[in-house]
Amino acid sequence: LALTGKPASPALERVVRRCLEKKPVQRFQSARDLAFDLEGLTDGSLTGAGTARALAAEEKKTRWWILAAAGALLLAAVAAAGWVLWARTGAAPLLTYHQLTFDRGLVYAARFAPDGRSIYYSASWNGEPVQVYSTVPNSPESRPVNLVNSTLFALSPSELAISVGCRDRIIGLCQGTLGLVPLAGGAPRELAEDVLSADLTADGNEMAIIRQAAGNYRVEFPRGKTLYESNRLLGYIRISPQRNAVAFVEFTSVDGDAGWVIAIDRNGKRLVRSPAFISVEGAAWSPGGSEVWAAATLTEGWANEVVAIAMDGRQRVVLRLPGILRLHDVSRDGRMLLSRESWRSGLQFRGPKDNRERDLSWLDYATLRDLSSDGTMISFDDWGSAAGASGLAYLRKTDGSPAIKLGQYGVPVLSPDAKQVLASDASTVNLRGFALLPTGVGESQRISAPGIQETTSIGFTPGGKAIYYAGDDGHGWKIYVQDLHGSVPRSVTPEISVQRNHFEGHILSPDGQAFLARDLSGRGNLYPITGGEPRLVPGWLPEDICVTWAANGQSIYVYHDDKTAAPLYRLDLATGRRELVATLAPSDIAGVTSIMDVRMTPDGKAYGYSFARELSDLFLVEGAR
Repeated sequence: LALTGKPASPALERVVRRCLEKKPVQRFQSARDLAFDLEGLTDGSLTGAGTARALAAEEKKTRWWILAAAGALLLAAVAAAGWVLWARTGAAPLLTYHQLTFDRGLVYAARFAPDGRSIYYSASWNGEPVQVYSTVPNSPESRPVNLVNSTLFALSPSELAISVGCRDRIIGLCQGTLGLVPLAGGAPRELAEDVLSADLTADGNEMAIIRQAAGNYRVEFPRGKTLYESNRLLGYIRISPQRNAVAFVEFTSVDGDAGWVIAIDRNGKRLVRSPAFISVEGAAWSPGGSEVWAAATLTEGWANEVVAIAMDGRQRVVLRLPGILRLHDVSRDGRMLLSRESWRSGLQFRGPKDNRERDLSWLDYATLRDLSSDGTMISFDDWGSAAGASGLAYLRKTDGSPAIKLGQYGVPVLSPDAKQVLASDASTVNLRGFALLPTGVGESQRISAPGIQETTSIGFTPGGKAIYYAGDDGHGWKIYVQDLHGSVPRSVTPEISVQRNHFEGHILSPDGQAFLARDLSGRGNLYPITGGEPRLVPGWLPEDICVTWAANGQSIYVYHDDKTAAPLYRLDLATGRRELVATLAPSDIAGVTSIMDVRMTPDGKAYGYSFARELSDLFLVEGAR
């Protein structure tokens, strides 16, 4: 219209100006809205009143041109707005993934070397002991560094920080002796025991560690200066690029990976604490140190995204992938070492008429919790991807019949007559008490546990009229007894220590008079239920894990978790003599990291156990921000 020299109407000018608005909310929100306004312009209001009659004859011919021109204006405005948005925020990052490992097994930890090119990691491949390897991105092969039975903590320009003789706690997190080894090779210089995580500053002059001491877990930065202490398991410590803070994970449960990501400064002042994630698998500082990045999830069963947590608590998702993720490291230029994980459990059973073990696995991460005294029924729970964030409890006959779902509960155990199940009515974060569930027809019942924050080793007393459990009230672990009507929990032992990654079963003697538990030094003791002095168990070893009492009440069954195999013993409580009963192991041991939750009938004729199989593929990820 400007080319014709004829004045444009104010209505058309308003349409054009609206197309060119800077703020998106003030533009037309769709082509339909634009067309509606343009229809209103074709009634003669396209120009001033003096020229309307002169243009009326040409209305049909010009209408299509006006619509096209206005549409072009809208497209130009949208394109301009898009360019401004791109200029402000940058294009969406294009992530690239380069696979670094190809064997079958678990990657425990991985770090970028100070040269920015080499990558060091620790892994257990094909059932062999864990050791440290090095590789570079353009090579499909890895070179062992001759550090067997050691896992990687951190690197400096001249040294490796490692864990010597590490003992697995939860998946990929182990506890051992902290040592420093020259990058050029040599024997480790041991610095501290019972260390779960460590990090070095870029120049190697300072170190931050997490270690267990006096039953608690401590964050030290620099090493020797305690900044944070908790009775909960801690892991994944990292020093910020500016060296003014450390980040770590505090786990919420005995044997799971739910927890909080926490950052504190050099004085122990808390900078940020994330919401309680259902799963946390590794943490590292962002390149600039303004955020902590963590592999975590708030909604799924396992960590499936990398979340960036700012110091003001804001969160954003860096990337999300199907499956399970673990974050190992973030380089100064933003590259990540990330592993895709395949974690499954197996559930094996052997009865008196079986000539070999049978597979009773269910879903992806079923864990055996109990075996009926006659060996005909098991109870188990699943906390894997299939069960989701709340977990599921099941019953199953050992003849291989399909499992019966009980609901969203954990650690289900059978009553002495197998007519009821006691289960933890808990989220992955806060205990909500217990549920008493019928195995047949009947009503469920809630049992509260006021003041108790976490439990393990739950069970029934011999008559089935009361329950017991090892519980933590926030000040330490004790054994508690409660009746089925929800009485206040009554502690029957002094403070004890518990297995943090094994659920021990049937710790109460057949006559209901004594509990088997560890004192704070880890020694096995028999604690009278009525009080009194405990009695040391002769022949008890620190690695013993209780399975059950024998039917005669004079001996117990214990096992050792040797990762790929578990020797099962009968231990005489009077003499301390032990007898090897069986060695439990799956036929395929690649990726097997633990034999756990062994259960046996009191007569020793049937047993079952779970094992964890954890397989990792390590990737170099570029383009994240």
